[in-house]
Amino acid sequence: MSVAETTAQVIDQKAFRDVVGRFASGVTVITTSVDGQPFGTTASAMSSLSMDPPMLLVCLNKTSETGAAVLKAQSFAVNILADAQEHLAGKFAVKGADKFSGVPVHTGLTGNPLLDGNLATIECRTVETVTGGTHTVFLAEVVTAEARELAPLTYFRGRFGRLEQAKELAAYQALRDWVLTRQVPTDEALDLPQLVETLQIDPENLSQALVKLSLEKLVTRRDDGSFVSTPVTVEVTDRLFDARCAIQVGIADGYLQRIKDEQIAELRELAETLASIVADDSPNLARFLAVSHRYHSQFVGLSGCDQLVDAYQRLGISGLWRNAIADRDWWNLFDIRFHQDLTVALERRSPDEVKRHIYQHNEHVKAMVREIIADSGGEI
Repeated sequence: MSVAETTAQVIDQKAFRDVVGRFASGVTVITTSVDGQPFGTTASAMSSLSMDPPMLLVCLNKTSETGAAVLKAQSFAVNILADAQEHLAGKFAVKGADKFSGVPVHTGLTGNPLLDGNLATIECRTVETVTGGTHTVFLAEVVTAEARELAPLTYFRGRFGRLEQAKELAAYQALRDWVLTRQVPTDEALDLPQLVETLQIDPENLSQALVKLSLEKLVTRRDDGSFVSTPVTVEVTDRLFDARCAIQVGIADGYLQRIKDEQIAELRELAETLASIVADDSPNLARFLAVSHRYHSQFVGLSGCDQLVDAYQRLGISGLWRNAIADRDWWNLFDIRFHQDLTVALERRSPDEVKRHIYQHNEHVKAMVREIIADSGGEI
């Protein structure tokens, strides 16, 4: 297959961002100096390149002031952040601010500012630069390197946190998906040792995930201490969908006037993707649900509140009922105009119109899932 033939198959940006976001990485601040002026930016795209000679690579957006400064200075420092430095990750991620104000630094061997209290510090001289899409890739030789016995700051699915937090979240998400896709019948006890091996998670993180799922009433602990998947009824799904609806209505009431045009453009792109999926000769249900999930999560994300997005996502149970509609003409079950109509209402900055579409969509989805549950004997 030629390059031209494969180009059309390139994954869309939102799906790629979602998948890559599941790769837990460390967090760095890249610093440099030009004519005595310090520059710095938060980056997670850093990797060792060679041990002989010691080299690494760093990727910075072409629009980055720090990237332009590194090009000019031909040297930079990689400040690998410790878990107590999350505030610095946020501070240096902001464009145009006085990022170094109030930040303790010292000057390194290359003359570049180094942040105090890092997990590790690496000073580099640029050997070569290449372009990759929207980014400049700096290939650099290591001049000095120093590490300390501290815990790392991590970046996982768009959030900063500790390494253990990333592991706990990954375990919770893996187990939640396992339960919702009904890998074992609801009357059969979960085999915990098998889950540890199958899902590749630590026993302690599995226990914590079970506690969370118990609070969500997705698993039930029996008197003998074993766990089973909790059967889901219409009453449960109605409560979940109504809660998700309330969150989205809150976005319309509280944040609509703050939404930027580029944010609406991203939602419009997702809505158009959904329309194209449904119009395909063989519509892909998994892709439709994934893109729809991104649309709704991005809509809630207009609030700028990660906790609200997390709460919204934890109310999602599409994994539970998607198998039940996979063999049906599912594109006739969904309100496929909803995403486009909602996007138009957002463009008009009309709270009443936005809420009307949200309420209508909620009732439509609840009715669809009620029918699925009824066909399954009253619970799934």
